[in-house]
Amino acid sequence: GALAMRCSLALFSPAVAGVNPFAEIPPEEFFEPLKGFKPAPASEFKPKAQIPRFTNITNDQFVKLVRRGQPFVVDDCVKDHPMMGFVCKDFSEKWPTGQMKAEYSGGGRTTLGDPAWYSTARPAKGWADHMTAGRRISGPYVWHVKDEEPLPIKRSVQEYWKTPYFLNGTHMNRLEAWDSFEMWFSLPDGGAMAHSDSYNEMTISAQFTGTKKWRLMMFPELRTIFDSFESFDTGVYKEKKWAPEYEFDVGPGQCFVFPPGYMHETWSNPEINDVCATATTFQFNAPFPAQYIRNFLPRFSNSHLVSAENAMEIYSSYATIAKAQPKPTSDKGEIQKRVDSKFVDIDANKDSQITEAELRAFFLTNPKGKWGQAYEFAWGRYIKDPQVKKEMAQERGEYRAGDTLAWHDLNEDGHISREELLQTFTQWNVLVERHRKLMKAKASKKAVAQAKTIEEKYAKEYMCPTGPAQCPVVDRIRAKKAKSRQSVVWFQGDEDEEKERKEL
Repeated sequence: GALAMRCSLALFSPAVAGVNPFAEIPPEEFFEPLKGFKPAPASEFKPKAQIPRFTNITNDQFVKLVRRGQPFVVDDCVKDHPMMGFVCKDFSEKWPTGQMKAEYSGGGRTTLGDPAWYSTARPAKGWADHMTAGRRISGPYVWHVKDEEPLPIKRSVQEYWKTPYFLNGTHMNRLEAWDSFEMWFSLPDGGAMAHSDSYNEMTISAQFTGTKKWRLMMFPELRTIFDSFESFDTGVYKEKKWAPEYEFDVGPGQCFVFPPGYMHETWSNPEINDVCATATTFQFNAPFPAQYIRNFLPRFSNSHLVSAENAMEIYSSYATIAKAQPKPTSDKGEIQKRVDSKFVDIDANKDSQITEAELRAFFLTNPKGKWGQAYEFAWGRYIKDPQVKKEMAQERGEYRAGDTLAWHDLNEDGHISREELLQTFTQWNVLVERHRKLMKAKASKKAVAQAKTIEEKYAKEYMCPTGPAQCPVVDRIRAKKAKSRQSVVWFQGDEDEEKERKEL
């Protein structure tokens, strides 16, 4: 099929003996729709890549797309949703006490019951790299029903909720969607500036009224933490890194599905939108975008997903096939022992190949692997039915088996070989070892100097194919003039999160 491209093991193995944990398959080779794509500045962007679109999407299609991390559109996503046709005024009248945030224009907080927000535009600063080419647009509003409203209000809104059909096959997806949604409201000529969300989950944006135009770009390559940048609204413009890959529309009843880290901007074209448009954004849990995260882990390790959102802890159980993250090591002998140990525990027929069936048995029946059935969801405390809890544990174990296979099966032949597990374990251990050293440096008064030393060490070992004497990555590290933690975006994660919490 279109997504059956194979990840070459050679791309993970350098010319010298060993494994290069910093190697990635580039987006234009990893994603089928981007084959032949050549990045260009936003001012020169001409849409060529086609976003995959589906109607009556099957579970098999859905699972393959998500594990790959391929963004896609479902055209019949929420066509029978109770909120279809709701305009902004409907939300205002049904939930007048709701508190929402006005984006971009300094509008702060406002109540849904105030009619001014959906009848009067709030012009926001324009940006030349946005698809409107610098013209001022109307700032959108976001209503965080999921975590900022009193429970009675949240439950009232949830009475109108209906999870998309392709998520209803599992309790953990149906309930995650039901619990995690937020609402987005946009007047004609409104939109969002390019940004990457802070979620380490798959996300869906579904349109109830109006048509929204999207542009996307894979999170840019970051070789070290000194390449990190402000990934929230407009940061990618300021760094001159915005080079869109796709442009497409999402209209009423349709939804867009995308993985963590994928950057996006939107616009409600006033020529085809004459109402205050409504949409919802929410998350789901399974499957996990394992192939995508593993391939792009080097750049994500230098991003906000790790520095501010603790992504390494979230990814760990897939990468290590262990409940508790083992202490990272770069010792080749120790990594090989860990590989051998996993084959002893999981490879039931001892043919030096781990299959999805063997992983399923490990997580569902082997006492050493039953931790794979555990789940920790915000809504979990509301589940009292023992049968539902039992079914959710089964779901978790079954999906974890497939997700784990997807993480480690580099050539996508349906098996994990010893060589593949050695390569993925090596990648993980080296990146986590480096990450922990950088986190330790972050707490130091000499954070920047220590981080430079750490990054230069790893760059010389893994990022200098012709030797450290001529190595652009090392040169960039040495040239970095940062003197304080505040001048390195990767170090700012916790401070940014605290600032956001105070604003809310």
